[in-house]
Amino acid sequence: MESRLILPRRRLLQAAGGASLATPFLGARANAAQVVNVLGVPGLHVKLWQEWSAMIREETKGEVEVRFDPLGYAPAFAKIKTEAESRSFTTDLFYGDSPFPERLALDGLLERLPYDDLPLTQELDAFARGEFTLEVFRTNWGVAAFNTNFVRASSFTTPLTWEVFADPRWKNRLSWADPRGFPVWIPIVVELFGENGWIDYCRRIDANVKTYNARWIDNRIGLQRGDAWITFMNLANIYISTQIDKASVSGFPITQPEVGLGVLPVSIALLKSAPSRTGALKVLNLISSARYAKVMMDIGLNPSNNPANYPHPMSDKILELNNASKVGLNSWADVQKHTMKTDWVAWAGKMDRYVQTWEAEILRRRG
Repeated sequence: MESRLILPRRRLLQAAGGASLATPFLGARANAAQVVNVLGVPGLHVKLWQEWSAMIREETKGEVEVRFDPLGYAPAFAKIKTEAESRSFTTDLFYGDSPFPERLALDGLLERLPYDDLPLTQELDAFARGEFTLEVFRTNWGVAAFNTNFVRASSFTTPLTWEVFADPRWKNRLSWADPRGFPVWIPIVVELFGENGWIDYCRRIDANVKTYNARWIDNRIGLQRGDAWITFMNLANIYISTQIDKASVSGFPITQPEVGLGVLPVSIALLKSAPSRTGALKVLNLISSARYAKVMMDIGLNPSNNPANYPHPMSDKILELNNASKVGLNSWADVQKHTMKTDWVAWAGKMDRYVQTWEAEILRRRG
């Protein structure tokens, strides 16, 4: 008979600091009617899913148990691909940041979310309900203040645009995301500068780029170490927890603002091959509600899209602590004015063509 290991709460909380768990955790009941397997990321997300799984178990009266395995982005993505190739399916939900959900959709592995079956998602902003993914944190694609996390916003006296990256003052001081590994900036640049102008913009910023990093975290670490003075990633969020000395992203310490306020937003998606589809839909529905969203804020994650608790004072506090008013952002509503409504699923289908153009026109000529 299969044996299941129930991890004690203390051990789980210790693991939540960023280290992956050797064994996925289960809820207290081992005789659940359906076990929903979620592949995701470590850090505070482990604590989030620990709290959520207990709430789900109570709300479904033990009919649904959540097993959350914090493998990390790339290993989780590889595991899902392996399951598809071997046709041995165990994963129900994928919890991770772009571009992985888009790639899974492009590969035909994600199911379109049946929102008629998920009434609680009606509480979410429409932007949080993509065709294939549910944004469980507020995301701000293409915010005009780009994404230095407003770290050096105080050094600017005029509102920022994407042209700032081409400013000669950043010669050899700019780190940028390599689109072969992290292409999410390409749709933003194409929409800003057009089909005929986006690659010219790439040439202009290339004159300032010191390093192209395939992983967003490398850009973030570069800022910390002083390898770069300014960087682009993809989201306007502060990647730290509520306690500076315990703050981390994938295990790396982040110690920037005086008060920690949030971590990386992620999406959750339903696999076409989900063996516990009914239970997975219950999970998706429940975590969309205000009560579940509140848990994110309680443990130090970002405020959610739920109108019942957003805007939240914490979101404006993020801007205040990072001098955002000096670049024309006085409230979170100001940030939303600069947010692009990008169809990421459509872009996943044509992204490769743009990446190839960038590689030919920028990277190869760079030497």
